[in-house]
Formats: sequence, C-alpha cells, structure tokens
Amino acid sequence: MAKVCEVCGKGPIVVNSVIRRGKARAAGGVGRKVTGVTKRVQKPNLQPLMVTRAGVSLRLRVCSKCRKSLT
Repeated sequence: MAKVCEVCGKGPIVVNSVIRRGKARAAGGVGRKVTGVTKRVQKPNLQPLMVTRAGVSLRLRVCSKCRKSLT
C-alpha cells in the first residue's frame, strides 16, 4: 500500500539526518561539530477515516491534517 494521502497527495520525503557533537558556544564550549550526515525518509502521518459518499461508506487513508479538516 502506498504511503500517500488520498485527499491531498502528501507522500514520503527524503531529508538529511545530521549528527552533531560538542558543546554549544553559548554554553561555554567551542561550538557544535557535524560528524555525520545520512539520508532518511519522513513518512506522512496516515490515519484511516470512514467517509460516506452517496450512501456508500469508503475507508480512506488520509493524513492527520486532512482528517482534521474533513471532520
């Protein structure tokens, strides 16, 4: 099953996961250093929702933002 909202079409996106070490300058350190950058996937928060259209019940997979606007 696709990880896509059936109302707005929101789907997964690829983002960078940045790993840092060290102490921030504001806290008295020498600054935070980046030690690793890897790619990861952010998936939409899909929820099942029963919708009645023309007397027929449909089970839609919608994101939480669309679910709030539909109910």
